[in-house]
Amino acid sequence: MSRNERFDPKTVTRIHVGLAWATLELTSDDVANLQLLVAGTPEDVDDLKISLDSGTLSVEQPAYGLSTRINSERWLQVTLRIPGDWKGEITASTMSGPLRARSLAGSDFSVSTISGSLRVHELRAMTLSLRTVSGSLNAADLQADSLSLRTVSGNLSAERAEAQKVKATSVSGDISLSLTGSPLRVEISSVSGDTALDLPDESAKISLRSVSGKLRTAGVTVTDEGPVISATTVAGDLTVSRR
Repeated sequence: MSRNERFDPKTVTRIHVGLAWATLELTSDDVANLQLLVAGTPEDVDDLKISLDSGTLSVEQPAYGLSTRINSERWLQVTLRIPGDWKGEITASTMSGPLRARSLAGSDFSVSTISGSLRVHELRAMTLSLRTVSGSLNAADLQADSLSLRTVSGNLSAERAEAQKVKATSVSGDISLSLTGSPLRVEISSVSGDTALDLPDESAKISLRSVSGKLRTAGVTVTDEGPVISATTVAGDLTVSRR
């Protein structure tokens, strides 16, 4: 069963999506209206709550955070096609469902999952937050004034990320972060996961701290000037190198 709805982008300033086990895809496209495309088993398509109130477009599964996928025959795919010139705020989350976002630009983006995988590509915003608990986080081609990346046990990978302020945190997941442009400040922290940071700069003000892990710099000169890089871990290895 399918369900398709269209919204005038001039009436939408914020998009809020909260799903349980459904698959979510957000993408920018050459369309005039904001298009919501839903497909799945009839009961799940019918139960999806869609509303537009005071400029906020909300898409939610019933009893968000408590819904359970009963059997493998139930499925739900939610796709949002957003006009390329729309520049609003997006908050999107899933519990166990995978989440994909690509080619989006706006003011503030917050994208998160609990156990579902998170993959994003070509996102531009003033503030950009990507979070997952046990799912993997894979990102590429990010631009933001402030970039926040967080995972607990899932691995975190961000390629070609550009931001003035960058914060990446993990507990046991590994962190791989490759930056373009010259950041003002980078803060990275982990407990047992390994961290690899690639910088575009030849020199930076670097502080690396680890209790039992190995510390390494390659191709980057440690000075009192340049980007401020702070990385801490308990048992993981830390590596800072030049791209």
